[in-house]
Amino acid sequence: MLGIMQGRLSYAGKKLQSFPKNPYAEFKLASKIGYDFIEFFGEKVKNRKNPIFSNDGKKKYINLSKKNNIKIYSFCDNYVINHSLSSKKTLKVIEHTLDHLSILKIKKYILPLYGSSELKFKNKNKIYKNVSKISKICTEKNIELIFESNMSPKEFKTFKRNTNLDNCFFLFDTGNRILLKSNLVNDIYKFKNNIKHIHLKDKNIHNKNVIIGEGIVNFESIFKALKKIGYKGSFAIESQRGKDIELQATKNFIFFKKLIKKNINK
Repeated sequence: MLGIMQGRLSYAGKKLQSFPKNPYAEFKLASKIGYDFIEFFGEKVKNRKNPIFSNDGKKKYINLSKKNNIKIYSFCDNYVINHSLSSKKTLKVIEHTLDHLSILKIKKYILPLYGSSELKFKNKNKIYKNVSKISKICTEKNIELIFESNMSPKEFKTFKRNTNLDNCFFLFDTGNRILLKSNLVNDIYKFKNNIKHIHLKDKNIHNKNVIIGEGIVNFESIFKALKKIGYKGSFAIESQRGKDIELQATKNFIFFKKLIKKNINK
């Protein structure tokens, strides 16, 4: 399945990651272009106006999902970037969020291990403990727990071993990993079945998110590698909007749909 990050179908000025003023309007445009789902997200500072936290908001999402044939599928919780996963308060916020996501029947819950939640020697044991609790909740709610991180394949294996989790997978971000010293294709071979979701974006040598095709990410080689490991998971486009939002979103959809058809849907 191919989706697009929430907010990327709405005008946001110079901001890249911005919660849309009218999140409901994106369903119609996403459906018009052909996307399978919109990846919802939580902001770094909890936004209580986010529709997932109100009964009316959730009902509107569910109705719009059915009306426009856009699946409610994944949620990326950026709250942990500013609030450490080692904290009991953060754990309570996540538990509250998962209760709401469960009503929406979200399939994938993504935690970005960046900023305050980057895994370090001094916080790792507390993070391991809280992650284990989150995983248990996700398992009970039939939600896959997926981590977005700059960890190497070896480091992720250590992470899984220390948390002792079966319901623990990896999000491969094509933009975030391109400037690491590791080789993206080799990483895909090593992560293998741990990869359950992919964020598609392009970056230039200055680590700036750019229009798909204008950066240094070799998507052809990435999709060939995904074909070799038999990847059958999902994708969410997380790129620049361009001057014409609908036109750029359509171009991105066509570009990646061809790569998916060629390498994934066999």
